[in-house]
Amino acid sequence: MNALAYENFDILGIMCVSGNKSLPIVSANALRIMDFEKRDIPVTKGAKASLKRLQANEEQENISAECHGSDGMGESGLPYSDRCLVDTPAWKFMLEKIKEYPNEIELVCLGPLTNIALAVLEDNETMKNLKSITIMGGSFYLPGNITPYAEYNIWFDAEAANLVIDRLGDYTDIRIVGIDATVPIVLKHGLLDFLSYEGGERGLLLERIARPYIHHYYNLNNVIGVIIHDMYCMLSIIDPSIITKQEQLTVEIPNHGEYRGATKVCKDGKPITAILGFDEAKIKRLFLDLMMPDKKELIDKYFSQL
Repeated sequence: MNALAYENFDILGIMCVSGNKSLPIVSANALRIMDFEKRDIPVTKGAKASLKRLQANEEQENISAECHGSDGMGESGLPYSDRCLVDTPAWKFMLEKIKEYPNEIELVCLGPLTNIALAVLEDNETMKNLKSITIMGGSFYLPGNITPYAEYNIWFDAEAANLVIDRLGDYTDIRIVGIDATVPIVLKHGLLDFLSYEGGERGLLLERIARPYIHHYYNLNNVIGVIIHDMYCMLSIIDPSIITKQEQLTVEIPNHGEYRGATKVCKDGKPITAILGFDEAKIKRLFLDLMMPDKKELIDKYFSQL
């Protein structure tokens, strides 16, 4: 929704993948947002499971059902249609667009990297013509959030992450927004309440989506508020000035043993840019400005309380 609200993006497509939720739920939610925002961007279905499970012809089950609500959108109840759904599998759609716009496409990955891995396996040379890949995932200096060493998105399909970084790291600008940067940024109840008061139907929806996530953070970590990892990643593309710390590292992704899914810094790894810190005030302001573009004076008035 933040990407849709940013007028300087030319969004070519939304590619769905199994991750926090199963593929049918993820795809339905993308279509819900297209109808809600009255947009006509192609939505494509991608991998229904991790690479290993695909090889066994298995479909991924829900992993974090309680965290995001059973529908992945806080029981939003939004209707949806298939008007934006295209038949082309996500990885083939991606390859078609890269051939159409070589060295221009910026890929933003908010889930596991299975679709990108499938595209690499099908046509590695075309995938080298991506302008950049920005990944929400990984942990460089903090403990992981699914194992002591691994962040969820990378862990979910470590084989895919390893393949993507190994095959493309020398050819494409890869930026990894780790939980090192996202975990410290907690959006408080007041900001979400303000959205619901002044943000119209969009604000009400955002508050509703966030509610089960807020409960999850309090019950799990005694955190009052919500950490919206994926949104911070997207905002870092919209306005890189929110980034306060980044490092050039070489990494690899182990796909077995206790370090499976870790973004392991090592001398013989592939080059990436690790995003390690954000400016909290800038993130909050950018989020509100995008979601309530006609309420800037009200945002000014109440921002210090949010």
